[in-house]
Amino acid sequence: MGKDQESPSLSSLRQEARTIYGSDAQGYDAGRPDYPAQVYETLASRCGLRAGASVVEIGPGTGLVTRRLVAAGAQVVAVEPDQNMAAHLAAAVSSNLEIIPGTFEQAPLPQDRFDLAVAATSFHWVDQDVGLPKIGRVIRRGGWAAVWWTIFDDPGRPDAFQDALRARTGDGDPGRQRKARFQLDAAARRRDLAERAGLTAVSGNLIRWTAELNTAQLRALYASMIRIRRLPAAGQRRILDQISLLADHDFAGRVQRPFITAMYTGRRPDRNA
Repeated sequence: MGKDQESPSLSSLRQEARTIYGSDAQGYDAGRPDYPAQVYETLASRCGLRAGASVVEIGPGTGLVTRRLVAAGAQVVAVEPDQNMAAHLAAAVSSNLEIIPGTFEQAPLPQDRFDLAVAATSFHWVDQDVGLPKIGRVIRRGGWAAVWWTIFDDPGRPDAFQDALRARTGDGDPGRQRKARFQLDAAARRRDLAERAGLTAVSGNLIRWTAELNTAQLRALYASMIRIRRLPAAGQRRILDQISLLADHDFAGRVQRPFITAMYTGRRPDRNA
């Protein structure tokens, strides 16, 4: 089945990720751009997102997607391991939401319960051996699962800001996602949903788009990334100040960055399938 092999350090990194983002939940919320409209269109047209739908969200963070789900009329159960993120989410979304503190792997979720399970830029932090079978169990027969990630980069397209940052710092993108090959390995992600989660009608889609960010938004985006958050405060400021200076002086405070959102969906077979 070609399972991805975890490195010895991945478990400890996963534990760190479950708290490091929430150390500045407000900053994280400010830094992360919304997903392309095509993501939400796919949830509605293919995956059954509608008024009254029962949705479990895995790792909602500060509620960027949760707010969209609730606005569509869904009843959302959000499983969030970071208590600071959960507190921010509870303050941001006041209706049609239940928050379960803890990890998806350990959350006491009933089987055959949800019309839709979603994970937005979070499922790589879940133990795949536990999470994939579980995502297939908690959705009802005929229900859907959708997992997606935005990669803040697109090696296949020109990126003037990245080139300029490399020339200035020697590091093309200090916030780059080193494990993006996991998110972009469409064949492996489709196979996981089919063979390990037991889903059918599995599909994958790479959505290429361009984000336009002002200096404050760009700085907040980089500040939200784990590679920068792991640095001492002085190191964070040094890199973020360089990013701000470059954006202001070379790009007049308006930067366009090419991003990719990789989205994978699948359906739990009907009882008689």
